[in-house]
Amino acid sequence: MLSAISPNKLSPTRWRHWHRWLSLLFGIQLVIWSISGSYMVLVELGFIHGDHLVSKPKTTLVTTGVRPVSDVLKQHPAATKVSLQNQFINGRWQPVYHLTANELTLLNANTLKPINLSESDIARIAAQRFSGAASITSVTLLQDKAPSEIPSSILPVWQVNFAGISAPTLYLHPATGDVVTKRHNYWRLFDFFWMLHIMDYEHRADITNGWIQFFIAGNIALFITGVALLIFTLRKPESLGGRQ
Repeated sequence: MLSAISPNKLSPTRWRHWHRWLSLLFGIQLVIWSISGSYMVLVELGFIHGDHLVSKPKTTLVTTGVRPVSDVLKQHPAATKVSLQNQFINGRWQPVYHLTANELTLLNANTLKPINLSESDIARIAAQRFSGAASITSVTLLQDKAPSEIPSSILPVWQVNFAGISAPTLYLHPATGDVVTKRHNYWRLFDFFWMLHIMDYEHRADITNGWIQFFIAGNIALFITGVALLIFTLRKPESLGGRQ
């Protein structure tokens, strides 16, 4: 098989020609992989996830006057999970029951009456949970269409945007006021680099898509031609055009 290939086709000039074209076609993606990979490795993942944006309530859970869980179950027999927590409502921290049945429900722990959180309630809760000092710029209830930075599976959700260079955003559950997730510009940059890294420009999830397989194959070919040129250089340096 190899004997059928003419010596000219395996000459250093031919290998160098292939290597140059492969470098032009696939070399840029190598640079992108290096830059995006460096960002994803060097920046701490907890920071990217925005853990620093949310602070835990510093108040002690007050149980005085709280109705027992048995009363909650009598009133809501279909409940599968009941937990007593603190929540910032009406300008103060107070005990509430998080009730999980067909959907999440918030109950006043003293009266067992349902609590319906308004936009102003959500804004106050977000301001209390946010660890920074920036002011709120917008509060929006997302019901039908999710922005690209969050999955649609968490809808409906309140989006609370804060001022600042990193443009932090907290997403709060509409029934309980719990922080569902958080975003900021460093996360958004990470997400952009992740898209470039895996070459899934639409869903940013498929790490075995056709584009990345094609470029991996191309870079393997680039590596092979580079090794071939190295071998030719070590065996006969002048064959690569060292002499004119």
